[in-house]
Amino acid sequence: MRKEFLPRIWLALAVIASLSSGCGKPTDVPPPKPGGLAVGDKAFDFSVMDNNGRVLNLSGVQEGWYLVLILFRGHWCSACQNQLINLKEDFPKFAPLHAALACVSVDTVEESAHFAEEWRFPFPLLSDTKFQIIDAYGARHPQGHEGKDISRPAVIIIDPQKIVRYKYVGNSPVDRPTDDEILFTLQQIQSGKK
Repeated sequence: MRKEFLPRIWLALAVIASLSSGCGKPTDVPPPKPGGLAVGDKAFDFSVMDNNGRVLNLSGVQEGWYLVLILFRGHWCSACQNQLINLKEDFPKFAPLHAALACVSVDTVEESAHFAEEWRFPFPLLSDTKFQIIDAYGARHPQGHEGKDISRPAVIIIDPQKIVRYKYVGNSPVDRPTDDEILFTLQQIQSGKK
């Protein structure tokens, strides 16, 4: 194994451990709020399965860390694939900002597992088949793909106090912040400028 790859493995394990809840069953879908939760709202404490079949939840994020939720349309979406591949490359830039990443779609656990295995993503892919997270943030796209509901591309940043600090929901498959924009926003939030 190459030496430069080892820090990425440990970083990925730390991020996954920071989200793990150990056990439990997925919670019910939150009551809808028009437009979904907004900046300043208390974040929804989701409980969903990841690509490895583990139940992950917001309350399991490591103390003092931010959570960046990347909502994407699905493993089949080329714009989403490009976004997640870019996030994979920029993944080491998030840890110095005490930010964990998790990507969310309506893909099943099996689809997420295959997608993660194919691309070796260092962050968890969360399977939100009941639209817990997607509806909590108002990102559902009704009949968005082949007559089925999916998520719009979105980015949600949740601070260590579990407050929504940033929310962006795209209007089209390619309407999403770049990694540099997400990292800059995190820095602005942490410096008190946003």
